Amino acid sequence: MRLALCVFARAPRAGRVKTRLIATLGADGAAALYARLLTRMLAVAAEAPVATREIHVDMAESLPWFSALPDFRCRVQVEGDLGRRMHVACTTLLDSHDAVLLTGSDLLDVTATDLALAATWLRSDAEVVLGPVADGGYWLIGLRRPQPALFDDMPWSTRGVYAATVARLAAQG
Repeated sequence: MRLALCVFARAPRAGRVKTRLIATLGADGAAALYARLLTRMLAVAAEAPVATREIHVDMAESLPWFSALPDFRCRVQVEGDLGRRMHVACTTLLDSHDAVLLTGSDLLDVTATDLALAATWLRSDAEVVLGPVADGGYWLIGLRRPQPALFDDMPWSTRGVYAATVARLAAQG
């Protein structure tokens, strides 16, 4: 099975990342923290058992920060809310792959083993794989086919994202 991994990321610019932490760490400190988390996540992603690795960045101005990474192809995310951006990224990769894993970039405790397990489930009989987090969202979604209902009109950045996603999956059978 040909599997792709997509990491959503931003360049670690002061004032543009980890903005909720700026009051505590300052803009430069928040950017430095994000840079460390991003570097760690990209190292983990480089170990993932996948055919293709992509980084989808928030804007074209972010591309130079990522251009030197040898194991990743970079693309700019489409315009729209998070759901639209995620759906388009997944659908685009599913055009040339049998399955896709999509994750964020600032994950502290995700390991290559976690990504390998998600890949294993998709290679078996799972149609969708989710990696839930304690705040009610998820850190990873994996798909074997486009699932537009999982991304449209979702309560992004709330405690209800994971539950809403699971409810939609249950409604689809």
